[in-house]
Amino acid sequence: MRRRFFARLLGASLAALAVLVLTTPQAAAADAGPAAPVRVGNVIDGHVHPSLCVARNGDVLAVYNQQGGGGKELLLSRSKDGGRTWSPAQPIPGIDQCSIYPGSLTTLSTGRIVLQWSCYHSEGGKLWRQPQYCTSDDDGRTWSKVVSIPLTDLTNYSCLRHPLLELAPNRWLLPLYDRTIVLDPETLKVEPFGDGRRHGLVPIVRTPGGAILSGAPVANAALPVSTPVEIVRGLRSVDQGRTWQALHALPTFGVAGYDLTVLRNGWIVLTSIVYGIGQDGEWAYQLSVSRDDGRSWALDRAVAVYNPGRRIPGRGWPRTVQLDDQTLGTLFYDLDANQPGGPGVFFVRTPIRALDTPATRPLAAATAAAAPVVTR
Repeated sequence: MRRRFFARLLGASLAALAVLVLTTPQAAAADAGPAAPVRVGNVIDGHVHPSLCVARNGDVLAVYNQQGGGGKELLLSRSKDGGRTWSPAQPIPGIDQCSIYPGSLTTLSTGRIVLQWSCYHSEGGKLWRQPQYCTSDDDGRTWSKVVSIPLTDLTNYSCLRHPLLELAPNRWLLPLYDRTIVLDPETLKVEPFGDGRRHGLVPIVRTPGGAILSGAPVANAALPVSTPVEIVRGLRSVDQGRTWQALHALPTFGVAGYDLTVLRNGWIVLTSIVYGIGQDGEWAYQLSVSRDDGRSWALDRAVAVYNPGRRIPGRGWPRTVQLDDQTLGTLFYDLDANQPGGPGVFFVRTPIRALDTPATRPLAAATAAAAPVVTR
């Protein structure tokens, strides 16, 4: 009896000690930050430009080019465990006779997935891109026939990089680089959105409060891109795009822009790129949050999800989705040939509670040094 009593007492003491160790500030801080990047797939170079969505069944889908600048196929990798492991990449069937500029993935309210891209074309001295898409009703296992979006006056900027915004079941808002349009997928009718302005190649989302947020850095994008005028650093509309208010809140908008993700708890997450101060290139990717329906952003509390301590070759195009009630996932690519495994597409899981942790040092300031400090 006495031996059993002391054994139970010892077991209870060890369990209590384990709980104490696991709940120390150091352990809690480590658990609250972004996980280490996981390699999704190997790539070569160019416009790899990955896209990301979560299917109705919870699978995470990543689509990307293995080699950009007109890759001949789009590859799909799938994760069934929240981005911890990924299936070998498989080409999306049905895309042929096309040099591909990658586009976006969108999961609609019905669970249907829309995959969008553009095809490069040239004739004589004229260059243009034709936007196309296909859909899947079985979580990305099979895909419909390719549909070309019937646009007039196609240009070399007729392309899309962000998820479409589902205004209604048959009204898709598409922020193409050279025009911002609404498409009816049943009739293929195209019309301008809101006041008809060109937002550019930016994310546009609808907040839980019903406002529409645009990542537009300027009031009305010009083509070809020229000296910025009427800088707004984000736009917000409460009347379906008929009028807009300048936010003057979003950070530097570079070549690869940024991403906006609306969370189930009402927050909006901004995925942005940290650019070098006094030096060229991308140095890190970070997450910031708005808790007031997109009016303001806690940029001083940004969480670095990837900062390798060197310049990131390519134009990483980070994309973020909500995986579950506690976790975000961010997809990007890094073309550094000297990293283990060489150029690749990567995925990082981040606890949502990390966005409530004050940054110990503004990451943008760290890039002034030749080798930024790794903050993971």
